[in-house]
Amino acid sequence: MRSYTSLVRHEGNKELFLFTELSVIGLAAGMPIHLHVEGLRGTGKTTILRSACSILPRSIRIKGCQFNCDPVNPHCPQHRFLNQEQIAALGVESVSIPYLEISHSAKIGTVVGTLDLKRLTNINQPEAALLPGTLPQAHRGIVLVDEINRLADTAPELTDILLDAMGTKPGRVQIEENGLSTVSLPLQVSVWATSNPDEDPGSLADIRRQLSDRFDFMIQMGRPKEVGPLLEILSPTWESPQKSEADRRLSEQLMEQAKLVGQIKIPAVILESLAEIYLKHHFESLRALEAVKTGAVLAAAHRGAYEVTWDDVLMVVPAALRHRLTPEQLVAVLQDLQCEQELMESPAWAAGSGLVPMPADRTSASLVSMNTRQKKVSNRWWSKIVAWWNKLVGRQRDNGQQGAAKTGAPGMGNKPIATRRSSSSGKMSPLDMPLVTPPTVAQPLLELDVVDAVTLGEANDGSKK
Repeated sequence: MRSYTSLVRHEGNKELFLFTELSVIGLAAGMPIHLHVEGLRGTGKTTILRSACSILPRSIRIKGCQFNCDPVNPHCPQHRFLNQEQIAALGVESVSIPYLEISHSAKIGTVVGTLDLKRLTNINQPEAALLPGTLPQAHRGIVLVDEINRLADTAPELTDILLDAMGTKPGRVQIEENGLSTVSLPLQVSVWATSNPDEDPGSLADIRRQLSDRFDFMIQMGRPKEVGPLLEILSPTWESPQKSEADRRLSEQLMEQAKLVGQIKIPAVILESLAEIYLKHHFESLRALEAVKTGAVLAAAHRGAYEVTWDDVLMVVPAALRHRLTPEQLVAVLQDLQCEQELMESPAWAAGSGLVPMPADRTSASLVSMNTRQKKVSNRWWSKIVAWWNKLVGRQRDNGQQGAAKTGAPGMGNKPIATRRSSSSGKMSPLDMPLVTPPTVAQPLLELDVVDAVTLGEANDGSKK
């Protein structure tokens, strides 16, 4: 098996490599994210995710703790009430970050935990104790679920456990056994999952939409589109299963980037824009905003920056929203965000906010440019309104011409001068247009959504005209 850094990268898997590294950064910084990778079978989804274990950093835990307790903040039943002196007496150890898998043959007891039969049947000192399952053992680590859409279809009870573990950050896992007190443990884990949406039983969103929304990001895996990457993939290169030097360097680099996470700031204007986008496009879940914010911070750390930029936001938005919105809604969100980026990065906006001094001779031109960018937001549907208006005026003009033909020229002498001018020129005078009181209080057009501004029937009729 090839090491992580030796795997061939191409246009189809570039996004997966990026978010795998962002997830490692988040895990090391105490901000775990959940990844769901969709793609055709045989494209290398599971291969990339499994090879990532070679770039995982090491962590410190209480020596011998099966629950992977952090010495600074122990959480397991055995160590949670110990003070620092008692923990120091037990000792600590450096171990690899846990990387475990949940298979399709797993049971509730193997995933959550059950009675430790070995200790219960000990002849010398029998005692009732809990044996942690996959999730408790993966605390501060990663859990991989291959083909999660099939698991959600065939094992709904395991899906419920994942919902509980991924519902909040940190999540939680509850172990219940007859004769023992219920144990509830905090769970800081990053869940990675793969699925083949083109095969039975279908995509995860169709099977269990609630579980699909628990994933912060959904990555689409594509195939190579050029000969070069395919030749590299087919090359008969064999490597030692041990961690390569390149993997070690990447692991150290990701650890350094994780140290920046707590120092990264998000400009208030970006947060305000994200809040407005949330309201405008009627997102169902607040997790969408949280995922965009977390992903942007991790993207800034990945490039070694201390402040989030619009490029960071636009980089993570597709993966954060593609499983929560329709393709048309996602395109609209991206267009709005790009308009916001252009507007806020313009010299006029910077001068208006006091960030950059601006010469007097450039102020007027830049303000005109800023107004032009603001109008771009509504240009797509403004043409529909114009078409509808032309249709309405055209009907009135036709009615006016038919009336003039019936009454004849003498009848024109009794009409106002403005009306005679309109008839002679073939255009309807505004003075003759009917006035109708609107049913509700008027709103500015720029504040209306497309569906509120123009009805579908009127838009289609206007385009035919």
